[in-house]
Amino acid sequence: MLATKSVVIMGATGMGKMKISIDASRVIDGKVVNADKMQIYYGLDITTNKVCPIDQSGIPHHVIGTISSTTGDFPVSFFRSIATTTAKSIVRHGRIPVLVGGSNSLMHGFLMDHLDPSLVNPFAIAGYLPTFRFRSCLLWIHASESIFNEYLNRRVDNMLVAGLVEELKDYFDTVFGGKLVKHLG
Repeated sequence: MLATKSVVIMGATGMGKMKISIDASRVIDGKVVNADKMQIYYGLDITTNKVCPIDQSGIPHHVIGTISSTTGDFPVSFFRSIATTTAKSIVRHGRIPVLVGGSNSLMHGFLMDHLDPSLVNPFAIAGYLPTFRFRSCLLWIHASESIFNEYLNRRVDNMLVAGLVEELKDYFDTVFGGKLVKHLG
């Protein structure tokens, strides 16, 4: 069990969780621990909407872009181990871990005393009362559908302008020798 509190920020894709985690970390002297399944992988920074170093505002980010994109899926227990080690290191350095992401299975794996990898979204189970491994402040970010849709549309447009299509083409050319792109096109 960690001997300190952590902040956990959850919600659907595009809710602004990363910005909130950076702002919260600045106020509480925290460090961000990524819990987004896609952002854990190295590469595809635009496609997975990784926060660029300049937008991190000097707040250290952990478990982001650390696993090879050709590794394939990894078990929740693997993330639990990495995230727990990272959080303990943050605590040892007198800072507060701020876990952020939209992957509920990773959040559950990190937070709960009992690890049940079969639960894809345990937080959606009515009456679910898990036992926490340590004290946490949970923030679940939600927005109305109209605001959410407008924001996501703008975000996708920005990703396209930033080079999303080119990034995907380069990735498939590098990883698959262009075979997949040729096959699909």
